[in-house]
Amino acid sequence: MKFLLSIIGFQTSLLASNAFTIRNGQYQTMRPNGSNSFSTETALRVLTPVGPFCPFRSSAAIQVEPKMESVNSAAPEFATEMARLQLDMQIGKMPDPQRLKTVAKGIDAAVDDWEILLARMNLSNDFQTKEYYKLTQAHLSKHGQSPSEIATMMRWQSQCMTAMAENKPPPFPPAEINVMKLMNDAKASQESGMKPPSLNAMTSAEKISTTPFTGEEPAFQSDTVKEEYEALCRDHSNLIDFGGSYSTFDPMGKLAYLDELEKIEGRWDVFFARFSLLGQLNQDFVKQCNAFLESMGLTEGDFKDLLKKTHANMREDAERERGLIA
Repeated sequence: MKFLLSIIGFQTSLLASNAFTIRNGQYQTMRPNGSNSFSTETALRVLTPVGPFCPFRSSAAIQVEPKMESVNSAAPEFATEMARLQLDMQIGKMPDPQRLKTVAKGIDAAVDDWEILLARMNLSNDFQTKEYYKLTQAHLSKHGQSPSEIATMMRWQSQCMTAMAENKPPPFPPAEINVMKLMNDAKASQESGMKPPSLNAMTSAEKISTTPFTGEEPAFQSDTVKEEYEALCRDHSNLIDFGGSYSTFDPMGKLAYLDELEKIEGRWDVFFARFSLLGQLNQDFVKQCNAFLESMGLTEGDFKDLLKKTHANMREDAERERGLIA
């Protein structure tokens, strides 16, 4: 029974960590507006404003964000309740039945909301909204899971908790659930000290509230740098707007869009690298990026690989539409 709660805690973490909540206020216009500069270090991990950190929001993404925040709002409660239940089991105490039922109902409601949110994002015509869904898929895939498998497991685990509260034997797991794998994953997580995705990991993205540049960087005194920055912001914003009808593009149009997005990401990499080398990235911005990456257990490279995998999957979808891959 102790392992059962460990499994539930592990999978609840996976569920709650994968509603990508990004506030519209992040980066905002990213215009220089402060006075703190930063002396760079070679090991800095700084996120460029791409993927879920894009400062330019599509209207569809803005509309879905309240629902994303609502799904994530349950994370702290899950974390607290699961910690209490696991503590009870560790000391040989039967968890309070009413608490078990309350958590079970909360899991069911959260799974329902999560599935509705994911379906809405996946069916959206908007590229940015669909990108959120694909990021969730890619993130779960790293842990050997898929959204549908997570939902199935969570519902079964909710039933197990209810059965435990009523002093009944747990129901048999659905055929697609590998219980031994879940037990091994939970055990490995405990023994290695490596945490599964944190309940609050993705909500940490909201803490990136500062701009990457200030008003005092010497580089911005150059008209060339200003023009390059403004052109990059303008081109990125226009591309996001154009992606509002991404799902209606033919396969070649989707591939062309992803090509343009890749070019924008490359331009941001070059622009940020220049400021990093000059020691002109905002210290608060860098600290917040580092804190976010640490909360996710990711390096900058890991996050970029995740985003790259997401876009590769979207390319495969387009190629599949063309009939070039099965």
